[in-house]
Amino acid sequence: MAAHTVPAGFSDTTYAICATLPATYDAAGYAASGLTYTVIGQIESFPESGEERAINEFKPITGAVTKAKGAPNYGGGPAVMADIPADAGQTILKAACASENRYSIKVTYPDTDVHYLDVLVASWRLSQAAEGGFMKRTAGIYLCRDPVIVAAT
Repeated sequence: MAAHTVPAGFSDTTYAICATLPATYDAAGYAASGLTYTVIGQIESFPESGEERAINEFKPITGAVTKAKGAPNYGGGPAVMADIPADAGQTILKAACASENRYSIKVTYPDTDVHYLDVLVASWRLSQAAEGGFMKRTAGIYLCRDPVIVAAT
């Protein structure tokens, strides 16, 4: 598998969603599951992803502070897009917000790297109105697992 050898951009990245989860959470599981993804149209921004751990501290009265890593958090936050009610991917995002189920998102970068995300969609909101502004939707997308990365070949 190849990896980035020069800086890579996000232009022309596609984001697609599926209401089905893979058989296993690895490249082979995503490939073998036959998942059908629906492209989410008009994405303006997408949340960061990857592992982060809080630092837990114990502060004794005497002696040094003891630190330990906390549980992993794989990221998430707002995904902003143009509000297009007829967009099939946005319709699935709206349904995902109303659901307690996790969904799969496939992010395909211009160099054909693919990141598979196991997510919960926690919000589906219309933007605040502003003169001259576009109607936008913000979906709160939160990762439940470390992304599965399939490098371009």
